[in-house]
Amino acid sequence: MGMRIQRKWDLPSEQSSALALLALAFLAGGTAGCLLASLSSGAGAEELSTYLADYLALAQGGRLPRSLWTLLWGQVKYLLAVLVLSLTALGLVGLPVLFGVRGFFFSFPVACFCRVFGGRGLLPAFVLLGLPALLWAPALFMLGVPGFLFSRQLLRQSLGEGRAGLPLTGACWFRGCLCTGLVLAAGLLEYWVVPVLLRGLARVIL
Repeated sequence: MGMRIQRKWDLPSEQSSALALLALAFLAGGTAGCLLASLSSGAGAEELSTYLADYLALAQGGRLPRSLWTLLWGQVKYLLAVLVLSLTALGLVGLPVLFGVRGFFFSFPVACFCRVFGGRGLLPAFVLLGLPALLWAPALFMLGVPGFLFSRQLLRQSLGEGRAGLPLTGACWFRGCLCTGLVLAAGLLEYWVVPVLLRGLARVIL
């Protein structure tokens, strides 16, 4: 009985630790993205300014080259990577690295918009990157935290400490379906809603 109570109370602590680790990895990647954007200067800064101005000009004219399947794959690939890494002990290292990469590619363009357009750049950055992130970020962490814990169980099993069975419970399937729906919704948001909002913002910023 005591063992069951101990495991019951240990589980939230393990989840909190995994969440904190992945969040720190995401934040570290985001910090690296901001630093890299801030270091651009000279010809690189001019090219960045020209690129973003041209991008907003295309958005203003409704001529953004956007493929639905490309946008969906851009969201789903991270979820698939989380799933694959969760099924191996390498996920203990791979998942934090993946979250760091995701954080980098989220913050770098945001910082670039702010570098070029100042405070006004937050508006297109939020529409282009922040709105989809409201959907894909929860999905990434909801799948990443249990995936990290399962990777740790696999490592313990390889060291002869206990066994790790696939957590194919109803709650696991529900979480997977929910996360998949969220990232697909993020891709659809990028395809249908973001271009419309960017078109209006481009008229104000340019």
